[in-house]
Amino acid sequence: MLYSPAPDSVLGSHDSRGICRGVFMARYNANKIPYKLQDRLMDHFCETLARLKTKSDIRNFLKDLLNRQERIMLIRRLLIADMLISGKSHREIREKLKAGFPTISRVDRWLNFGRGGYETALKTIKK
Repeated sequence: MLYSPAPDSVLGSHDSRGICRGVFMARYNANKIPYKLQDRLMDHFCETLARLKTKSDIRNFLKDLLNRQERIMLIRRLLIADMLISGKSHREIREKLKAGFPTISRVDRWLNFGRGGYETALKTIKK
């Protein structure tokens, strides 16, 4: 089980055995899911990705998990990070990818003050 039963207001309704009957993800409010639970769920999500054996398995999982717009948003962030690391200006990135300055600035901030995830991912891709 990925998580311990939580109150209905957090992750959907549960039956008397604590089994989740439904999770509604239409709106996101981080305050409704305790940080420790968010962290545990993130660990399980990462473990799931790490255990998928093939590129095809990962692709199918992500296509089932994310809609087209969400996938494009993630891919664009990775492209923005690559272009920033390559020395491209915010203006060049905006013109080429049609990304807004706030998105480009956020990725730039994560590159400078984040945990190194973009750099690690991009190094893995370029091997």
